[in-house]
Amino acid sequence: MNRKILLAGLLGGLALFLWEFVAHEVLPLGEAGIRALPDEAAVQTVIKQAVKDPAFYYFPAPQFQPGMTSEQQRQAMEKSMQRAATEPTGMMIVYPQGRPFSFGGSLAIQFVSDVAVMLLCAALLSCTSLAGYLTRVGFVTAMGLIPSMRVDLPYWNWYGFPTPYLAAQVTVHVVGFCIGGLVLARLVKAGPK
Repeated sequence: MNRKILLAGLLGGLALFLWEFVAHEVLPLGEAGIRALPDEAAVQTVIKQAVKDPAFYYFPAPQFQPGMTSEQQRQAMEKSMQRAATEPTGMMIVYPQGRPFSFGGSLAIQFVSDVAVMLLCAALLSCTSLAGYLTRVGFVTAMGLIPSMRVDLPYWNWYGFPTPYLAAQVTVHVVGFCIGGLVLARLVKAGPK
């Protein structure tokens, strides 16, 4: 990987990281579609009593048992879907005993992942024969749709994530990749035709 691509990835990642700060700390995009529980203390008490292991939980979940036949599994799934139509539904990532959190460590991981994704975008951009600056920016911007189409849209479709959350995530990704693309397209030239 040449120095221009490395520099583009680093600067593009920094641009993406700064945009994400603005999106989450200045604009309302970070909280779109997310609310606090109305009686959080009561819910936490129930969770501590009922949930023993940290995991990703969803409810109502099918009651699968070891040794079930395919037909029994299908019936359990059907019963779960019937319950979901009339009972509370949801999903939770639960750490019943809490978990350590380092804001600085999380920021560092986010920055490294932003640089890594912009390095990948820079490498892909260098393989294209796209010559115009805005065309190259558009190429990187279009890659911003990939996380939303592969993660956010399925979460909205399958798990019922709120539509404002989906819209905010698409905005954060596409605008972020566009801003990163402005840097990458300036530094990474078209590859051989």
